Amino acid sequence: MTPLTKRRARLRVLVIGLASLMIGLGLFGDDWLGARLSADEASGTWTGELTLQGNYYWETSTRVVAPEFGVRLTSPEGTTITADYLVDAITSASIAAGVIEDIRFTEVRNQGTITISRELDLGDAQLRLGAYGRISHEPDYLATGLGVNATLSLNQRSTLIMASIGYIHDDVGAVLRGMNVTATDPGGRMLSNRGRLGELEGVNTSLTVQQIVLPNLWLSATYDLVYTQGFLANAYRSVMVQGVLSPEAHPGERTRHAISGRLAYFFEPTRTAIHLMYRSYFDDWDLAAVNPEVRLYQEIGDAVTLRARYRFYAQTRSFFWRPVDMFTTDDPFVTADPKMAAFASHLLGFRALVQLDFLSGSPLSFLSRGYFDLSFDYLWQGSRFGDAVIAQSGLHVPF
Repeated sequence: MTPLTKRRARLRVLVIGLASLMIGLGLFGDDWLGARLSADEASGTWTGELTLQGNYYWETSTRVVAPEFGVRLTSPEGTTITADYLVDAITSASIAAGVIEDIRFTEVRNQGTITISRELDLGDAQLRLGAYGRISHEPDYLATGLGVNATLSLNQRSTLIMASIGYIHDDVGAVLRGMNVTATDPGGRMLSNRGRLGELEGVNTSLTVQQIVLPNLWLSATYDLVYTQGFLANAYRSVMVQGVLSPEAHPGERTRHAISGRLAYFFEPTRTAIHLMYRSYFDDWDLAAVNPEVRLYQEIGDAVTLRARYRFYAQTRSFFWRPVDMFTTDDPFVTADPKMAAFASHLLGFRALVQLDFLSGSPLSFLSRGYFDLSFDYLWQGSRFGDAVIAQSGLHVPF
């Protein structure tokens, strides 16, 4: 058995063991679930919600347009099923993204996610168990993920303990645009016109505790752990090493830790809420980051909620990062990834959420129970990616 095969075997054993332990404890996370829908158990009525959302991202060399569709169904017995479908249309002219000629191209990624959960009544407590599956495909990448999660509710739902564990497996390929290149990977699958370059496996776990301290004061704390191994470099990036262009090479393993917290306080006289958030990150590549954020919410009447936010981010460099002309043939790892360098960024954003009650009695009355939201964020980045614009709009309609 090769060292890589042994690592994969240990990884799978770790996933199965952790999942079995967490099932026994009943502590799976439930952070992907929204508010419970009020299915009618007496009449046997199913309820649900439809979501249509548009996502847009822009920076100097990249444009991303990502329409998204989602549906959530809740049975009279309390089983919730959600399905989401996302399409990413990514337009880029970056050589680092696989272009060998000065042309602009658009690549499409399709992603589907299905989740299912069920709440169990334990008397003084409630336990919601769930599972999810996800698959994402683009011309040079195939990513799959599976996970289980749960939420334990205590003290009349004023205390929530959430935990999750997931497994990911990605097949990594590459497409060279601007010339005719064809190759088939050893498994016989034409993943891309350079074939299958490698694979990535990983385990992610999360534990969150939320507590309502006062009717208008809420606290949350989360710890995330992610372990990945395999092909962790960019399949397209090249690095100049003593005058020779060489493929990017990153370590084959990475362990990430993140600790985050949130304090939310609601000022009832003015119908204003403030959220103070903080996240710290570190990994075994010597990369560490701090990420404080403040959000301010304001209700205007019964139909409109506005939100403003500011986020600061700063990180150190990884242990193998060097200026572009400083790598030598003695360096086992070389990178041209701006995310491996030290940099800082600032984000300023706004969001508006509008209830659609005013549509009652109109031809669009079927939307009157829903809401529309629109957000815009501007990101000032200290890395060579440059500044970015992030915009989202969505329509959410319960039924």
